[in-house]
Amino acid sequence: MSSDSDENGGTARQRIEQFIFIRELNEVFLLLDHISGRWDKSLHKLDNKDDGEPHIDELCAIGLTPPENDQQRVAQAVKVLCAKDRLNAAARPATGLTIAFTLLVVGEDNRRDWRNWLRDRMFGKGSSGTGSENSAQWDKPTRLTLARNAFPGLVRVASRFNLRMKLVVYLLLVGLVLTCLMSWHVAGGNAILQHLDAVQAAQAALSKEIGEAELKHAASGTAPPMQFCTESDMAGLPHDRSMVEYQLCTRRQHLAQQAAAIGMNLRDWLLPWQACYDTLARPFGRMPPGGALQAIAAPTEKEGRLQRALEEQARVVTLVVGTAVLPLCYGVLGAGAAVVRSLWAKMRDSLLSPREFTLALMQLALGATIGACIALFVNPSSQSTGCESGLLGNQALGMSAISFIAGFGVEGVFVALEGLVRRIFRIDDPVRRPDD
Repeated sequence: MSSDSDENGGTARQRIEQFIFIRELNEVFLLLDHISGRWDKSLHKLDNKDDGEPHIDELCAIGLTPPENDQQRVAQAVKVLCAKDRLNAAARPATGLTIAFTLLVVGEDNRRDWRNWLRDRMFGKGSSGTGSENSAQWDKPTRLTLARNAFPGLVRVASRFNLRMKLVVYLLLVGLVLTCLMSWHVAGGNAILQHLDAVQAAQAALSKEIGEAELKHAASGTAPPMQFCTESDMAGLPHDRSMVEYQLCTRRQHLAQQAAAIGMNLRDWLLPWQACYDTLARPFGRMPPGGALQAIAAPTEKEGRLQRALEEQARVVTLVVGTAVLPLCYGVLGAGAAVVRSLWAKMRDSLLSPREFTLALMQLALGATIGACIALFVNPSSQSTGCESGLLGNQALGMSAISFIAGFGVEGVFVALEGLVRRIFRIDDPVRRPDD
């Protein structure tokens, strides 16, 4: 019975010793390595012999010489814990956990990684390099060894974190490409519609000029009244009866050709959007063909109505995509840029922690939300009137630019929303105390 209790007690003591002298000591050495490698941090305060605290030489001695008895083992454990406390204070805002996790995610080359193992099997046979497992240099301790020994539970977590963050970055790059393509496509549609508006305005002005010329010709009394651009010869070609009619009809024909070319470009521009709409509307069945349009006998009138329908569809697509879809995409991209920038800064300062992935997903969700709803609170520059309104007032920016900025600084936008809620509903600020 006593032997069993001694065995169990020895096992428990061995576990405690392993926890202290392997994990804690490795964390202490990891902190020492981090502080000594930073220009803005220093270890000179740890070399003061009169402060009663453990010093660097004593910590190195703990790692090199095993304890001789239990009393020395307890003294070494106290020194390790005290040193860990002081080193965490000296390394702040980084801690032993964040330093180890950062190393495990983006640290030195992990020779135990399966990709390196496969590379060694394929290219390292027969070589005298250090990549082979049988080499004397293969399993030498590195900072990654300290990180794995200090926090063994973070090894798999760091591997999953690295894979997930790479996936998020790749998805953001794909989203960036798709957003840019969509933005360029919508910009092209807006340019086509602007050109069409200019041609239609020129046609309206020309029609007015032709009407004035017809009235002037009728008022001269030298010839019977006539309608310009209606005569044709035996071959069906236009027949002009005066130089004025020739010039006006030539301009009219030129503008009609421009309008026809713009209509063709507009029809080609709408093809991907029509395909998307057909795909989305397929579960609900196809719309019946318009009876009024099919009943039109004149091909000219039918073509005119089709052209006007295409123009209206193009204006609806540019309006919806430009004011709803693109702001959502740019909100997500802005939040993604903030996430990547935050990860970069934390990697540089060794501040990564396992919760960063969850925080990144939340920030992306908030960026998508604010990007979809930002149009409710701000005015684009085209509608600026010089007076403040909405959440941020009138901004000299487009809706997509405001959405990207809102996604990048999503925390500030929601703070502003909270202030707007308090102003609208007259809610007291919980931070401010009522006067006594």
